[in-house]
Amino acid sequence: MIDLIRAFDAKLHVFRNDIITRNYKYFPNLKKNINDLDIHGKPVEETVTEEFISVIDSSINEFSARFSQFKELSETLKFIMYPDVTSFDKLNLSQFDWLEIEEFEMQLIDFQSSSTWIQKFIETR
Repeated sequence: MIDLIRAFDAKLHVFRNDIITRNYKYFPNLKKNINDLDIHGKPVEETVTEEFISVIDSSINEFSARFSQFKELSETLKFIMYPDVTSFDKLNLSQFDWLEIEEFEMQLIDFQSSSTWIQKFIETR
């Protein structure tokens, strides 16, 4: 799920850049409407693009606020898939105090040093 969240966030930035550069690759109807308005002598492209950028910026900000915890825990969530390559220093274990994992760092070192376990995780990916 974290991958989908990151992908959507990246797409919002691509959409924003598409409008700023006035390519309108992802907004063909907007391009058509702007061209139609220009034909009728109404120079409104600046106003329309500013409104679209404003909506996209609001979406980016709202999306970022709602999913900020995912960003904070992304390295820790990555640990679930790749425990053999995740550094202990990058883990945010504050959410896991209830697990009483005082010895976790030492256990992780033992685990990451075991070629048998590393091979098992590589095979299951």
